[in-house]
Amino acid sequence: MKVLLPACRAACLCLLFAFVFPARAALVAHDLPKVSGNIVKAVRYTDATGDNLILLTETDVRVKLDKEQSMEFKNKDLFAYRFLLKNDGSVEQVWRVADQVHDCELDGMVAAFDLDAFRLTDLDNNGIAEIWMTYVLSCRGDLGPLAMKIIMYEGGKKYAVRGETRTRITEAQYAGGDYTPDAAFTSGPPEFTVFAKQLWEQYKNK
Repeated sequence: MKVLLPACRAACLCLLFAFVFPARAALVAHDLPKVSGNIVKAVRYTDATGDNLILLTETDVRVKLDKEQSMEFKNKDLFAYRFLLKNDGSVEQVWRVADQVHDCELDGMVAAFDLDAFRLTDLDNNGIAEIWMTYVLSCRGDLGPLAMKIIMYEGGKKYAVRGETRTRITEAQYAGGDYTPDAAFTSGPPEFTVFAKQLWEQYKNK
């Protein structure tokens, strides 16, 4: 995959994050390794680690027929990649996130990124970006809550928040909405925990 960011768009990104990130190196074309799924969001940014590209991808729903049971099972996968784009045109994959709903026999299958909830921050002001991605997963036959996750990376360290969306069951009754941060937040900067809570509260209602 050949990726070349137009100069005008690059300039806009540099201006947007100028208060966080240093000036970008010269733009060059890069041959990226093949990624799984369809690209639903691409974000390029520069921080203390260098020139980076984030790709969020989703596969199409794949249907598998079980002839013996006369049933259909559906699969869908989500992926997130961070690539370091080097000045010589080479590319290093720094991390990859993979999650999925597999073998779902119900109509209410959901596996999707919340693209509006994507965030790029530098909360601890160390010059290294924090990448926040939020998505939901479910194989359900009712209107109950969806499994929801926030995954954040700073450099190569992963943080995760796991829980359920808050869903209206009846006119006066709601279900879900609770979440649990993983142990990484305990040892991380307190700003990360505060921001994770804010992001969850903002996007938990589905």
